[in-house]
Amino acid sequence: MSAPTASVRSVVNPILTRADWQAQRDACLRDPGAFHGAIARREIHWLDAGRGAWLTYDEADGRWTGYDCQTGSPVTLAAADFTPWARAFDDTDAPRYRWFEGGFTNACFNEVDRHVLAGHGDEVAFYFEGDRWDQSLADGRGGPVVSFPVTRKRLMLETVKAALALQGLGLRAGDRIAINLPNIMEQIYFTEAAKRIGVIYTPVFGGFSAKTLSDRIHDSGARVVITSDGGYRNAQVVPYKEAYTDKALDDYVPVADVLDIVRDTLEMLTEKSTFGWSGEHFHDAVIEHICQAVRAAIAGDITVERADAMRGVGAGLSDLRMLSAKAKSMIRTAVAKALVTTPARVEAVVVVRHTGQDVVWRPERDRWAHDLLAEASRRLLATARERGLPVAAE
Repeated sequence: MSAPTASVRSVVNPILTRADWQAQRDACLRDPGAFHGAIARREIHWLDAGRGAWLTYDEADGRWTGYDCQTGSPVTLAAADFTPWARAFDDTDAPRYRWFEGGFTNACFNEVDRHVLAGHGDEVAFYFEGDRWDQSLADGRGGPVVSFPVTRKRLMLETVKAALALQGLGLRAGDRIAINLPNIMEQIYFTEAAKRIGVIYTPVFGGFSAKTLSDRIHDSGARVVITSDGGYRNAQVVPYKEAYTDKALDDYVPVADVLDIVRDTLEMLTEKSTFGWSGEHFHDAVIEHICQAVRAAIAGDITVERADAMRGVGAGLSDLRMLSAKAKSMIRTAVAKALVTTPARVEAVVVVRHTGQDVVWRPERDRWAHDLLAEASRRLLATARERGLPVAAE
């Protein structure tokens, strides 16, 4: 078999032999910044804020090419020595390495927009297949009940709408969200939308428990959770919002909040102890003893059920013989009430209507995704009209 041509080698895979691999490895070790920088400038579009353009390097022509940020028109930059970052690799504080300092890019633009701008909008980006299966389809071979193609242009439109919906909730770059969805395209739309506006997201697999979702929401600092009314597993409809999101947010409390609530409640009772508590006084040592018992009961957890915290309170009180049964009962009651009235953990729960089942609704917290997306569509169309862009018949 003859050796591959240079064109095949560059387009398909530059590493076809052991010698190719060794040459790549040596080049990387010799100058990591130059090695990875050459790949990054070729494979990624970078934002040049000064020129207002997204640019990538065309090795064949030795030019930077790309698209105008405002109009999407093609842009060409002849300066081959231009780099969109100040330094490709900084190892002065190893192992805290820094890559492409001063460079700006966007994952959504690279995954979605640039393919549409390059004229590939009508190509299929995804072939979606739902979880339900119909054995009678395809001459008895079976097939998904729901399946459809999503073009790159449709992907971009839905991503922009989802991004506007997230912004409508007040989310900005650096904010965090949690995504807990079944196998539906909204997974992709909201994920790309988060990347588009710089929102950090944590995707939580639908098979995880409410406790795991609760922990991930707290660990990530999510302001918003995106879920659905339900999902499909084989022929069954399974709940999502009620089984996972609602339980995660309503049944679990972050450990740090539990400890603060217990201490604050005990200190409040201490202040009130001289007003009708038969002279029983709470001292700092007593408060610390109960808090330590609670801390031990929930050690190692991120979020806990209230009953776990109350077991710690009970364990701490059992050692305090100087307190009467009435005083202990009042403490348990006060702490339990305080744990019930914990502050809201997120600002909104966005619910995608998928299975159409009834769900328990919290109007102060829950928002239908289709309502948010409809408003986003109106905003998008209004902006297009203001700019004199052609708009399809509604």
